[in-house]
Amino acid sequence: MSLLNNAIESIQVGVEDYLLGDSRRYLSAVRNICAGILLLYKEKLCRLSPSYDREVLIKKDIRPVDDGAGNINFLGVGKKTVDVQDIKERFSSLKIIVDWKKFDELNKLRNNIEHYYTDKSPDAVREVIAKSFILIRDFINDVLNEEPHKLLGEICWQAFLNTADVYKAEEVACKQSFEGIKFKHKILEEATENIRCPSCHSSLIKARYTRYTSEFSLFTSLSCASCGKTFEFRDVMSECLSDYEDSFAYCNDCEYIEEPSVIFTSNGWLCLSCLTTHDQVDDCGYCGTFVAGDIEDSYMSGCLMCEGQMGHYMNSRAYDD
Repeated sequence: MSLLNNAIESIQVGVEDYLLGDSRRYLSAVRNICAGILLLYKEKLCRLSPSYDREVLIKKDIRPVDDGAGNINFLGVGKKTVDVQDIKERFSSLKIIVDWKKFDELNKLRNNIEHYYTDKSPDAVREVIAKSFILIRDFINDVLNEEPHKLLGEICWQAFLNTADVYKAEEVACKQSFEGIKFKHKILEEATENIRCPSCHSSLIKARYTRYTSEFSLFTSLSCASCGKTFEFRDVMSECLSDYEDSFAYCNDCEYIEEPSVIFTSNGWLCLSCLTTHDQVDDCGYCGTFVAGDIEDSYMSGCLMCEGQMGHYMNSRAYDD
């Protein structure tokens, strides 16, 4: 089993003990969570180790060795691995940032439990455990560059989100994910405030960066930071723009004609698909539907849906003749 798997399983067992709400299990939770965090730290050191020795940075004893070709390699020697102080020193030299104050509080509590006793109340112990959740979340997200939800699993991750610090951190990350996206209309920017996950209805929604993410549109890819579901804005468009539902129309400048995709605004009409704004609106000469854009250039003065149908009909008649 890999170091990372051991770390996650240890944390998961600790969280399970924590969720039982039995003060006798809090001590087990502290041991397992603390051990899991240290394994996460060692996992990062392994990832930074050279290819010729993937465990060199977690070995307590590191020695320079001549490879016989004039190169000096540093190899880990023996079975002893780094302790907390070693990890602190190596993280410092590698410029890896960790909130050591939070970890030291947890580690001190663990040492007291292991070797002596703790005079902390069950509520105080529970508080120290809860503080460690943000420590784990930040390290997985910021240092390992992994998705906490995917690594920790549903039960464990939801326990994390139930603590104020973790929820706030995820909320900030979600808002930041939209900062690099351009909004051609204020309505679209306002709509992001109403986005909810179609699966769990959480408001913790992130923009997923792809080559199409530079401008916000119907097809912007989104993900839920709570349950992990991925979806596009068009999947939740009607809920986000419910105030505009009665003012949908067809856009004659856009090929997206599966359904009306233009909404009325104080400054005209905005197509949610091609992001074109229109000053005027006409009626389709066939179905009477509002049509955004200039339809005078259309050879039948209708919406694209009707023109497509009528054009097909006329071509068929010409072919028959």
